[in-house]
Amino acid sequence: MQELLKSLIDIQQRLNVPKNQYNQFGKFKYRSLEDIQAALKPLLAEHNCGIRFDDTIEEHCGRTFLKTTLTLFNDKGETLSTTSEAEHAIEKSGMDSAQISGAASSYARKYAMNALFLIDDSPEIDSDQYSQGKTTTRRASTSTTKTTPRQASPVDKNTAIKNAINASKDVNSLLSLYMEHQMEVESNPEIKAMFTARRQTLQNQ
Repeated sequence: MQELLKSLIDIQQRLNVPKNQYNQFGKFKYRSLEDIQAALKPLLAEHNCGIRFDDTIEEHCGRTFLKTTLTLFNDKGETLSTTSEAEHAIEKSGMDSAQISGAASSYARKYAMNALFLIDDSPEIDSDQYSQGKTTTRRASTSTTKTTPRQASPVDKNTAIKNAINASKDVNSLLSLYMEHQMEVESNPEIKAMFTARRQTLQNQ
C-alpha cells in the first residue's frame, strides 16, 4: 500500500485538468469526465497504475441511487478505493432509460475522480455577478430541490423543477439547480426558457 500511496500523492500534486468546456446557459467553464481521464492517463502509465469503475444500484428511503466505486491499483496488486453516488431518476422528460442511467453514472464517476485525485470542481463563472456571490455546493443544491416535491402536481412532471426555478433567490442557487438537472433542462425548451428568464430577472435585481 505504501508504494501506491506515494503514487497517489504524486498524481494529486501533478494532475492538471483545464476547464475547456463551456456552458452557454450558465456561462461558466467546466471539465468533463472525459477531460479528467485524458489528463490522468499519462500519470497512471508513469506509475504503472490503473483505475476501474464498478457501478451498482442502491435504494435509500424509497429513492434509487447509482453508486460507483473508483479503484486505483498498481502492478504490485495494491488497491485504493473511493465511492460516490448520484440519484437515478425513474424518468426524466426527453430522456430514455439508457440516457438516465448514463447521466447518473457519469455524474457519480466524475465526483469520485474529483474526490480521489483532489480536483476542484467549482465552475469558473464568466460573469461579475456570479463571481461576487458565494460558491454553492452540491449539498446546498440538493437541499434546494428537496423542498419542491411537496408542491409537485401529478399532472405536470415538471412542476417541481418549475417551482424550484421560481423559488431561486439568487443567480448562484439558480446555477446550482441548473447543474443538477442539466441534461433534463437541455432536452426541454420550455424549462430552459424558464431558467433563462429567471436568470435575467435575478441579474436585473
